[in-house]
Amino acid sequence: MLEKPIVLAGDKKGTLGFFDASQKTPDYPEDDDEDFDVPLPQIGAFEVHNRTITSIKIPMFDQNSVITSSYDSSIRCLDLQTQVSSQLWAPEADEDELGISCLDISPEAKDTIIFSTLEGSLGRIDRRSKSKAEIWGLTDNKIGGFSLNPLLPHLVATASLDRTLKIWDLRMIKGKGDLRHPSLLGEHQSRLSVSHASWNRTGHIATSSYDDTVKIYDMSEAAKWKPGHDISDKAMQPAVKISHNNQTGRWVTILKPQWQANPADGVQKLVIANMNRFVDVYDSEGKQLGQLDGEGITAVPAVAEFHPVNNWVAGGTSSGKLTLWR
Repeated sequence: MLEKPIVLAGDKKGTLGFFDASQKTPDYPEDDDEDFDVPLPQIGAFEVHNRTITSIKIPMFDQNSVITSSYDSSIRCLDLQTQVSSQLWAPEADEDELGISCLDISPEAKDTIIFSTLEGSLGRIDRRSKSKAEIWGLTDNKIGGFSLNPLLPHLVATASLDRTLKIWDLRMIKGKGDLRHPSLLGEHQSRLSVSHASWNRTGHIATSSYDDTVKIYDMSEAAKWKPGHDISDKAMQPAVKISHNNQTGRWVTILKPQWQANPADGVQKLVIANMNRFVDVYDSEGKQLGQLDGEGITAVPAVAEFHPVNNWVAGGTSSGKLTLWR
């Protein structure tokens, strides 16, 4: 039995919206009545941030909570039962702002949240602790996206404006002061900047890059790596390169591949928007499984996500329109 499809979306003003996609569309009159008022869908909205929401996460271990990050430098949690939003972390008053570009949550260390910033750093907070976040400077360039290995959450894959995919090990923190950071295990450089790195349950990392490719790296041997493991240059080469137009320009949100977290059919697959107003679906070997479209889509559904289990895909445009395929 499929559950009710609820879609969450964030906007540039920091509002978090909830849409129940099971709502019935109205029966339109046959005589093309111009006075017929089309009812708007019911949408719940919460003002949780004051700038663009960059990530939305619902922890599998606590599905009454919605954790969000924003360019306003804060991480917040919305409790769905009480409908109260609380701040989990923000820089101290005497600290510089850090626009948060992405966050991820460890399925093992349930109170641990990892986040990346526009300044090129990676941070770690513990919800149980009142101590400051650990923040490591990894690059002088923006980290646009990153992810934790779902089964080995001590492994982090980052994508950066410095044109690299890098893999880090949180089990081994090296250096002192500003030079302190997780152990770098390996890296691969693309011709142009890398927008996002998404890791799936079988150890494959998908990246999107402004060199107009989606690359898939096979890191399925990661469970054998000891702390500080050195990944060879050969192992860091992409197993698959898919030609894909990623030139979003100024008005379209950057295209980022997103894996389905725990597919019910067992097929590892990702979605990424297409500049021709589609959403593309690929498997872990780079085979295109589908291309989603629709008559009412008038802009690029640039932000595309899979339902964690069901084969449902939501795509949002910068004009504020949302499409659900199921």
